Amino acid sequence: MTVYAYVLLRCRMGKLKDVISEVQKIENVKAAYPVTGRFDAVIEIEAEDVKTLSSLVIERIQVIEGVERTETLLSLG
Repeated sequence: MTVYAYVLLRCRMGKLKDVISEVQKIENVKAAYPVTGRFDAVIEIEAEDVKTLSSLVIERIQVIEGVERTETLLSLG
């Protein structure tokens, strides 16, 4: 079952542009936007299941140089 999620991302100062550039290279990422507020960016992801989504966040996004924190929100609709 396809899973849609939004990953809220916090970056180190001065790294946002580089982080978004790297995130956009990930196949399942549909969009990545800089935002204002507590987080620096919102990433829109489509994955085949929750396990795949979890792997994407932990093994591909959280390891990018400059990423400080993520919070994943699953879409319910």
